[in-house]
Amino acid sequence: MKMMTINFDGEEYPARLIDVSGKRLISIDRLDVALMTKAGCYVSEEARAIDEGIFLYVPEPILVSDEKTLVRYVKELVV
Repeated sequence: MKMMTINFDGEEYPARLIDVSGKRLISIDRLDVALMTKAGCYVSEEARAIDEGIFLYVPEPILVSDEKTLVRYVKELVV
């Protein structure tokens, strides 16, 4: 499971593709905040497109942890 980045609004956000009931793109909760206004709307069409491709947002320490920890965390949230 290789670390990758998502570029949005001049910043890079870490992401990982994991296998949980199929391949799922996971990123950090800081990106989720950057994509939305305080009123809960997308800040742009680009933000909407990025968000629709992400399965789940997690805290950054979880995302950068080992694969087993990340998969377990995701399974606990989605089951």
